[in-house]
Amino acid sequence: MAQVKAHEADNYLKKPNSSHRVFLVYGPDRGLVSERAKKLATNSGVDLNDPFSAIQIDADDAAADPSRIADEAHTVSMFGGSRVVWIKGSTQKNLIKAIEPVLTTPPTDAIVIIEGGDLKKSAPLRTRIEKTASALALPCYQDEIQAINGVIDEELALSSSSIEPDARKLLISLLGGDRLASRGEVQKLCLYAGQGAVINEDIVELIVGDASALAVDFVIDAAGTGNIAEMEHTLKRLFAQGTAVFQIVNSMQRHFQMLHQARVKMDSQRQPASAAVAAMRPPINFKRKDSIVRALSIWNSASLERMLDRLDKVSLDSRANAALAVPLVATALLAISIEANRNRR
Repeated sequence: MAQVKAHEADNYLKKPNSSHRVFLVYGPDRGLVSERAKKLATNSGVDLNDPFSAIQIDADDAAADPSRIADEAHTVSMFGGSRVVWIKGSTQKNLIKAIEPVLTTPPTDAIVIIEGGDLKKSAPLRTRIEKTASALALPCYQDEIQAINGVIDEELALSSSSIEPDARKLLISLLGGDRLASRGEVQKLCLYAGQGAVINEDIVELIVGDASALAVDFVIDAAGTGNIAEMEHTLKRLFAQGTAVFQIVNSMQRHFQMLHQARVKMDSQRQPASAAVAAMRPPINFKRKDSIVRALSIWNSASLERMLDRLDKVSLDSRANAALAVPLVATALLAISIEANRNRR
């Protein structure tokens, strides 16, 4: 089976197997998907700034033209050397027809990298690649505390800085499940603190605990607990400030995935909500704990699964219809708030 487990992915990237010519990088953490796809491309040794050697194809275009990927992968480079064919973006169409030719006849002087979304185990593209010896499926799931600590340590080492233990705990609580966003926040923190600095809680709170991120969390908590007035008020403010729609949608998806995991654990181990929240990794920001405990008492596993399906559809629809993205997200959040109210009663 051509796949690695989620916790093995970073080790694989340090020394990729040269027999693998097609890579599917997939998972709910879009930032981590993008980061790992870039590492694969960089490790290939190809100049990513050379348009003749590094070919980027939009996923919709690839799905619409089943021969495009194979044509690019088997084309001999004009100046010799290897090539990277990189399929980016999301599509509602199935890519399997476009990928099948390079799975049947793997390229010798190129690698193919596909950025995928949160593919289920039964997804045709994922199962086909996992059964192919020359291909590899690379899963990307939300950062656990060990992975976040790894990101922090890497960036601290680059700036010769250190961080106090309490400041590290606060930083972990403020970072989300998106690897790329987490790394960006730590880089910003190190840049502000300066080379060789000792980072304390005040610096973390000032730099990472920004108002925009906290406002997104506030919208999520308000929707999840059925506080319609607060949700609508803060959401309007976020849109007025230019907060990206995908940021809100991604945060909602991570939040409801977290609630679902905690709810399943509560049901199986007969835990109270407070104990489930206390055991969450990475730790929950203390400002949000009460809201999340309330949300876990409102939503059961079945209703959380239904909301995750709704948010997956909103994510796809908002990307496919950029002009309607704001009303689509606002309508979804209102529906979630109304259901939370109904569940609470």
